Amino acid sequence: MYETNEEEWLGMSFWNKLINRIKQLFSGKTAKFDPKEKDGVWYQETKPGVVRIGMTDQVYEDLGDITFMDFSSPDNQLDIDDDLLEMEGAKAVETLKSPVKGTIIARNNDLLKQSDQLAKHTTQENWLVDVKTA
Repeated sequence: MYETNEEEWLGMSFWNKLINRIKQLFSGKTAKFDPKEKDGVWYQETKPGVVRIGMTDQVYEDLGDITFMDFSSPDNQLDIDDDLLEMEGAKAVETLKSPVKGTIIARNNDLLKQSDQLAKHTTQENWLVDVKTA
């Protein structure tokens, strides 16, 4: 009932956006999972100014069984196309890139410990980082 598409969202005034968010909060509905995708990662704004980035299902298909994953840099500052995550799989090696610019405010380190379980999780559960956008 309170969902809007991207065109509607861009055309809304600040006050309409604020009222829409308040209605979502009090209705108990969470934001719809409808991320954008770029080069093996999905990304979606989870709250104003914060974007969650995760791995697409295509990554698992391309790499096969994932044997190693590690964040490319301990640095929390990201620019668009900075290295985000290094991965090795049975079929290939991949480095995922950041689709946004900002500061990493949360990392899903548990995901790194469960690389053999990735295919069993939903796409939404396989998030990598939360970024406060610049």
